[in-house]
Amino acid sequence: MLIRHITVALDCSPHSIASLNAAAELASMLQADLTGIFVEDINLLRMADLPFSHEIRIYAHEPEKMEPLQVERSLRRQARTAEEALQRIADKFMIEHTFMVRRGVVPAEVIAAALEADLLVLGRSGRSRNCRKGLGSTARKALAEAKKPLLFMRPGFSTKESPVLVLYDGSEGSRRALEAALELVQPEGTLHLLILGESFEETLLMEKELAREIALPLYAVEYHHLPLKDGTTLARYVRMADSGLLVLSDRMKLPRESVHELINTIDYPVLLV
Repeated sequence: MLIRHITVALDCSPHSIASLNAAAELASMLQADLTGIFVEDINLLRMADLPFSHEIRIYAHEPEKMEPLQVERSLRRQARTAEEALQRIADKFMIEHTFMVRRGVVPAEVIAAALEADLLVLGRSGRSRNCRKGLGSTARKALAEAKKPLLFMRPGFSTKESPVLVLYDGSEGSRRALEAALELVQPEGTLHLLILGESFEETLLMEKELAREIALPLYAVEYHHLPLKDGTTLARYVRMADSGLLVLSDRMKLPRESVHELINTIDYPVLLV
């Protein structure tokens, strides 16, 4: 997986800052350029124009009328904060970077901005305070529609320091996932290979083939076996393994819907190639 240009979606949420750090780490490791994008939410601006729109603040006694000018100023402040965070982290990793502000429907604008990139990085969740578990609206839209590799991040993980877990079933998609993982594993790191097969004998055969292909002395490779079943079984295993970054493809023998449901269910960083 050749990565020379990375785009990261920014909204100043904790998941967004985690995404920015991960994107910068990858850009430094892979000698790639980094673009940060902040989207001014057109739906929020339209809502502020409605005469009956109010907002409830945590410390306010009563709902307050939404003022369009105030919303505009708030979005500009957020954009400045996002740009300052990008500048600070890009300087830390000494990488080339650019920043852009777009206005529109957030998920659509993020996906459109990433068309020229080799990888789109975004948080598993955004600024929304709803109680929905799983991916946020922008991440769900990207998962369903984006044509580029995606990295979903969350706070508490580092792409450079965390071990890597790859799902492998012998398909072309899983081979692409393995190639991507081999680029990310750091010296003295650990690569976990979860081999999915129709039978135990099939997984053993795949392990022997892989051992001949990736016998490298720079990092440890650990093999794990699991029957090729469904995303629910995989989700339980990933939580149990607690192995850091998960790398997989939605062009494996597993149905695409099962792969997407797995990504939505587990609260771990995921690279989808």
